[in-house]
Amino acid sequence: MHNFSKERYSGELFEDWAVRKGIIPAEEYLLKKYLTDFSKSVIEAGTGGGRISFYIENMGFQNITAFDYVPKMIEHARSVAKEKKSLIKFQVADASDLPEYENSAFDYLIYLQQVLCFVPKELFFNSCAEAYRIAKKGGIVIFSFLDWNSRIYNPTLSWVTNTIRKIRREEVLKQHLPWLKLNGKFNWKLFNKNQPTVFWIKKNEIISDLKNIGFSILEAKNNNQLFNDSDKTRKEMLYIVCRK
Repeated sequence: MHNFSKERYSGELFEDWAVRKGIIPAEEYLLKKYLTDFSKSVIEAGTGGGRISFYIENMGFQNITAFDYVPKMIEHARSVAKEKKSLIKFQVADASDLPEYENSAFDYLIYLQQVLCFVPKELFFNSCAEAYRIAKKGGIVIFSFLDWNSRIYNPTLSWVTNTIRKIRREEVLKQHLPWLKLNGKFNWKLFNKNQPTVFWIKKNEIISDLKNIGFSILEAKNNNQLFNDSDKTRKEMLYIVCRK
């Protein structure tokens, strides 16, 4: 299965995501609220350059694993870890299939940075199920997704995009939309064939999917609900915290 998003993160987006540092307010809030026992194990999916995992290590955690499906990202994260004398175990892995990790292996699972929104449609549900499988009973999983309802023009963009797909006899994917921006600039190729897409999640649907997998929902809020609309630049984020 061809993954155009993986190519993008290995190429034109690599420098931006590899060197990112620090965390945004919502990430800090959720990590401090739910990651309370420093003796427990943590895994981060889609770590990129490792910025969130390094923050978690600075919180006081010592048993941290982090993976990404872009080998170049992991290579960079390992080099930074070596400089920091970090104990984080950085590994190349695919969120949709994680044979590297045993059942019920981790206490805390971090799926921030909207990582599952870049998984191909056929593998999205598998990725959520894999998170459930590798979580310990009672384990906490923090997800972030792109919120379909946060952009009023998503239905229009979806209609235009899928009209073009029908003309080209491609699969219709209503909530998988092309990237509007790349590195802060408008993506003039957004309607071209073989463009990477992102999955915009509907809150009620993802909650139902996660419950069907077996999760219980602890919290489900967009960024504005977390901070009373104080950070409008992050309004597209939907955060869901689950327990196995």
